[in-house]
Amino acid sequence: MSPAAAGRVAGKVGRLLASAGGAVTVQFVTAGGSLLVQALAARTLGASGYGAYALFFAVLVMITSVQTSWVGDTLTVYDRFEPRIRGALLLSVAGTVVAGAAVGAVVAVVMGLAGPAGIALFALLVALWLLNETGRRIFTARMEFWRLTANDACYLLTTLATLGAALGLGADASVELLLAAMCVGCLSSIALARLRLPAAEYARAPLRGTAFREIAGFAWWRSIQAGIRPSALLVARIMIAGFASTAALAGVEAARLLLAPALTFVNGAGWFLLGDFAEAERAGTPMRARQAVRACGLMAGIALVMSLAGILLVDWLGPLVTGGSFEVDRTALAGWGVYAVCFACTLPLASLATARKRSRTVFTIRGVESVTGLLVLTALLISDPAHAAYAPYCLGGGGLVSAALLWRMLRKGDPPREASSTAVSSEGHLVG
Repeated sequence: MSPAAAGRVAGKVGRLLASAGGAVTVQFVTAGGSLLVQALAARTLGASGYGAYALFFAVLVMITSVQTSWVGDTLTVYDRFEPRIRGALLLSVAGTVVAGAAVGAVVAVVMGLAGPAGIALFALLVALWLLNETGRRIFTARMEFWRLTANDACYLLTTLATLGAALGLGADASVELLLAAMCVGCLSSIALARLRLPAAEYARAPLRGTAFREIAGFAWWRSIQAGIRPSALLVARIMIAGFASTAALAGVEAARLLLAPALTFVNGAGWFLLGDFAEAERAGTPMRARQAVRACGLMAGIALVMSLAGILLVDWLGPLVTGGSFEVDRTALAGWGVYAVCFACTLPLASLATARKRSRTVFTIRGVESVTGLLVLTALLISDPAHAAYAPYCLGGGGLVSAALLWRMLRKGDPPREASSTAVSSEGHLVG
């Protein structure tokens, strides 16, 4: 390789490393903000109040996963500036925001988590959260993760400042107050994204003759596939609250918070890998399955180390999260470590399959995994509600089987070795 070519590859690798670092950093900022808000909820609302808030947040995560996969992954994989695609995206954003707010309100009513004011605030929060998430995914598609980090920091600081001001003025800590503060934080982040993204990202497009049907075939399967994991977590939480109690759920959720850094790392790396895989596909230099497997090994190793750190520091970190109002479930704590490692083994392979537009296959594999895990958990809870701590084991263990099935499927669709070798030489992708 000539010095000039080597310099170009080195420059691309450097940019990829910077993007990967930004992708992981933004996830830590996001998760750190969520951790602070949830820790405040745990310290001020007690076990039962925090359990109710955890259910609210689980519903929000589930709705967001479905919406951002439909909209966010579509604008990452497809050309979002092509008029027909852009028109379909605009229709998708409007439709999913309205539908998401309605679903959030209905679920809140069915679960009986709050009164009319809380339900209205939650519906508003869902709408604002989805609009903010759309802006976040535009930053992601542009691979501008460091700018996204600043945007997420704006949400965090505004939310915490609003909470602090309200509590300082004598307001009572409540789920409604937390939801209202999160609404204010979302508004500030939406405004900042509008100012920082170029005008081209907000350009209009014809709403007639769009490629809505074209992208729906990809987006439908992708969105329900991405919603499997948070939906399974939500169902597990509801079952724990129903068979045991919201106090038992609080102990399991506090354990998850302690291992949030490991889960956050996996999510952040997954964001980057999907963008990198999709970029390689569009450039005609597709990645091979073995490159995704390498990413699995690296991510699983890091997730394991981070999980062990959280487990070893539980005596020090636990009281910081709960305020001493309830105990972290030690059995669930180890289970979330297993969950994080298995998640890391699956996500790169699922990202490569998504970049190849194989969302339906990924949905089938992960759907069977989640349903099986929930059935096992149901049997355990029926036999003894004290088995609630085994929820993360049930939901995470099947990830290894899913990873093996995804790897087998991806190998069959691998490009020739010559094409893959050319891809690594010419593009210098991080996972190559």
